[in-house]
Amino acid sequence: MRPALIALAIVVLAAPVEAAERLPTFPKRTPYEDARASLKGLGWEPIRLEGAATCEQEDERCTGRPEMFFCSGTGLARCVFTWRRRDQLVEVGTFGETSPMVDSVRCRAGC
Repeated sequence: MRPALIALAIVVLAAPVEAAERLPTFPKRTPYEDARASLKGLGWEPIRLEGAATCEQEDERCTGRPEMFFCSGTGLARCVFTWRRRDQLVEVGTFGETSPMVDSVRCRAGC
């Protein structure tokens, strides 16, 4: 194989790993407050998307969190919060009614 093709193959193979490393990661059950502080420190900004649900006044999971996209009122009390950094948009999924904990981070766009 020619050196130029080898270099191209290395770049192509490395690209998905590089993109995946840019996504924030948190251990399961990280308190959302800790994840939120970490995201801000890493340059992510909370973003309110069009079509996001409104926060009920007594729902502590979303009070003061404009990035709340959706919170269920039953079951495991799941919520989805949206964050943006440059052209990347991610969803942080949580569960727990009184102290939400992170259980997922998913790319929504640009990752």
